Amino acid sequence: MAIRPEALFDCLKEDLSDTFGEQFLKDCSLEMWPDMTPLQAAGYSIYHSFLKKLESGRTKETDCKAEAKFLQCNEHCRDWALPSHYDSRIETLLGEVRRAVYEFWFKDGEPIIEHPFDILDKGTVGPGVSIGSEGNSFYAKLFSSRLTCSRASLYTWYHQYIQRFPDWLDAEFNRYSEYGEPSVRASNRLSFVPKNDEISRTICIEPTLDTIFQSGIGRMLESRLFERFGIALSSQQFENRELARFGSLDDDIVTIDLSSASDTISLKMLEWLLPKSFFRLLCNYRSTHSEIKERGTVELHMVSTMGNGFTFPLQTMLFSCAVVAAFRFRGIPYSVGGTRYLWGVNGDDIACPSYVSRDVIDLLRVLGFMVNDDKTFVEGPFRESCGHDYFKGRNVRGVYVKSLRDPGSRYSVINLLGQFTTRTGLFLPKTYRALLRTVKLRYVPGWENIDSGIHSTLSIANPLRDKDIQGFRYERLVPLSRKIRIEETRVVVPRRSKSLMYNPEGLMISLLQGGITNSSIGVRDNTYKWIGKRRSTSSWDARSLCVSSSSDDVRTLVLLNRDEWQRWESAVSDYLEKEV
Repeated sequence: MAIRPEALFDCLKEDLSDTFGEQFLKDCSLEMWPDMTPLQAAGYSIYHSFLKKLESGRTKETDCKAEAKFLQCNEHCRDWALPSHYDSRIETLLGEVRRAVYEFWFKDGEPIIEHPFDILDKGTVGPGVSIGSEGNSFYAKLFSSRLTCSRASLYTWYHQYIQRFPDWLDAEFNRYSEYGEPSVRASNRLSFVPKNDEISRTICIEPTLDTIFQSGIGRMLESRLFERFGIALSSQQFENRELARFGSLDDDIVTIDLSSASDTISLKMLEWLLPKSFFRLLCNYRSTHSEIKERGTVELHMVSTMGNGFTFPLQTMLFSCAVVAAFRFRGIPYSVGGTRYLWGVNGDDIACPSYVSRDVIDLLRVLGFMVNDDKTFVEGPFRESCGHDYFKGRNVRGVYVKSLRDPGSRYSVINLLGQFTTRTGLFLPKTYRALLRTVKLRYVPGWENIDSGIHSTLSIANPLRDKDIQGFRYERLVPLSRKIRIEETRVVVPRRSKSLMYNPEGLMISLLQGGITNSSIGVRDNTYKWIGKRRSTSSWDARSLCVSSSSDDVRTLVLLNRDEWQRWESAVSDYLEKEV
């Protein structure tokens, strides 16, 4: 039984009104006030976040808005130019940022990327769609599809590279015999994915071989980021969050957010900023145009988009260099003993000391980036970075409901509400119980997926003990897993999927690459089913799964300390009291 988002939001408002009074809901229409308590800040946050990212599906209207925004960003990049007049401060900052980029690109006097083989050593295809591919898997893209590339030279380098690997060369011969020459096309394809009810999210689908080179460049830039600035993109978000927490306790740290950062990296700006060899490299492996449905081909004035493997590390590098430039302008070391000094960049999430923040913001604007004033926090008790919102040192991040259509999505919201109460101490019993009435009470340990059931403790779940396994059995909700089966002489695809050729050498390479498990290739699919019953919108895994009898395991995996554990257990127990 589903629930309407509006009805659930009414329950939330009742909970907030019961806790803070009716006047609080009226105050939530205003900006956050500095003298509010962390508990009030948590209520304010969840009030504004709850339905903000609700996905009711893409529509023509949301796609049109996203397309218009994309084209606007593209024109913004086309029109970039240095200001005709600027003061000595901006002039010095521009000189320092060029110096920082130069030092990033050159190591011991040599570019960090010199040969296409260096890129291919690091490159791979991603999990998404590629132009011309018969599927999303590594095997389908490289060994059972017609290859696509933006320039013929990319296939030349690729073919020369795989000659070092005889089995790969044989796999390419098999593919070539079936599909022929690669298709050369200079355009990527603009596509849309759901974001929220107001606007879709744009992503550009790239040619297959381009994705390999782009991901290779991205990984090499990522390695240099760690070497040069100590930024590891796999973990930098945690550092940025901690900096945001510090900033919420005083005004020493500022968090800066940019609007459409990935789509506003102007090609003209990079031509001015980057060393020639760096700029030439990016140009060699980018799409120069984009195909837009019902509009035709549009020339791209941005260097890359989301969907390009080097976009994220490139923007991280650019914004890191802007912060370094500001430090140097102020005569302050940006690192101490090789460790960054109170700053961090993760994509377009920037955290830096307040005494360089104005220089960083002004420099970014001159470089053509649009600072989001609504999400940039220079003063006051609130800071936001990398998915965490801090108010006076407390994480008051709200809950974002993305869907309520199926049991899995409703379990996700139930568990997020439990986590929210644990973090903030704000109880929302009416909202929680309204969701509980829409799902079957199935309890799972806290390390299970957030959409698999209700995270709970052993004392709450009271599961059946199995003496044979010295543990407990439980059931969980799991997504339907469609698979491509690898048989002795053929590749068997699921219904309504594109057929794939049998390429034994390609299958062996895919196995070594990790794309084949138990003689099958997983297929990305959003459908669910009831295991052992007819197809439906959701499923329970009928297999009974085992869990340790020690609740200490749950405590270790789910929460950080005893106080939080007790608060979580108390919250979930209270919420479930009337439902069990």
